[in-house]
Amino acid sequence: MSHHIGDSLSREQRIRKQAELQSLYNALANLRDRELTYMEASASVPDLSINQTNQIRHRIEALESQLIAQEEESSETFAHRFYREAFEAELAGDYDKAIKLYKKADRYDHQDADAALRSLRYRVKRGRNIPRDLQAWLPPPAHNLRNRLIVGVAAVLICTPLAVFIFYRGNSTEQPQNIAQEPTATFTVTTTPVSVQLIVPNTATPLPTFTATPIPLPSDTPLAVSIDIEATDTATPIATPTVNLRPALKIVGPRDGLVWLDGAVVFEFEQVDLASDELYCLNTLRGLDSTNTENWSYPPTASEEPFIPIQAHVFRVAQIQGMQCIVWSAGIGQGDCDHIISEVTADRVIGLPRVCDIN
Repeated sequence: MSHHIGDSLSREQRIRKQAELQSLYNALANLRDRELTYMEASASVPDLSINQTNQIRHRIEALESQLIAQEEESSETFAHRFYREAFEAELAGDYDKAIKLYKKADRYDHQDADAALRSLRYRVKRGRNIPRDLQAWLPPPAHNLRNRLIVGVAAVLICTPLAVFIFYRGNSTEQPQNIAQEPTATFTVTTTPVSVQLIVPNTATPLPTFTATPIPLPSDTPLAVSIDIEATDTATPIATPTVNLRPALKIVGPRDGLVWLDGAVVFEFEQVDLASDELYCLNTLRGLDSTNTENWSYPPTASEEPFIPIQAHVFRVAQIQGMQCIVWSAGIGQGDCDHIISEVTADRVIGLPRVCDIN
């Protein structure tokens, strides 16, 4: 059955599954990094983090089984087999077997084997230390608790009168001495009058004198304005620069009218010779609702390779927001997708979740 699944995968399906697999490994690596912070703090890893990690690992195992079903025995197939068996042993609680199998998978360079081995060893070690750590926080036996309570009450009864006696005796002997030794200080404040002297000049300073200058009134005779009609008629037109755009990309997939059910979608183009600063650009994905009104969009995406995978969650968000169609096109960008230097391909549509008709 697995060979039949592997043989039936088309090139587009394999590229899509490989892109989704790499995305899952990236998400798994982020979870492993978060898990490591708990280990460095000697804290227990939350169950939520463990469940998220295991869900991604189940999905990875399913995708890898489909992708390597038709391949011959190689280091990759060995790594996958040992990792899968170790994961099953870990879930079954056979940690010794799981550790041995993770070591074998790590020898064949499995991407997650070393992190899985580190995680399992930490959880085993912490599971052994938990009873010892909890012992310090457990309540003492009943008879020990009763004895401690009796001793504590007796100590309080003995120490309280002694403390009261010492307190009152100390206050009665120290208070008169302190009063007698306190010095008396008298402060006299002397104010010094401030003399204020006003300086008034004997001679007033003259203000500047302004002399009005008469302005001639405008003449009633209109000015003569000459218009050169011939010069206007013979004006030279401004030349419009001609921009030569590159031909539009040829689309390999997905086909026009694709119906999306689930999973990533790989937008693939025929490879062309690009300059070092040129990119394949998937233009803005535009979502249309049941009235063919654009109510959703996804920003342009660039790639140096002639294929651009878009993850499944993008289409799930559009579907949840009520989009019935996604319209897309592609072109060649210079530096980024804001500067398209080629003709843009004709619009293509993807149906959510049935064939899309935008006419």
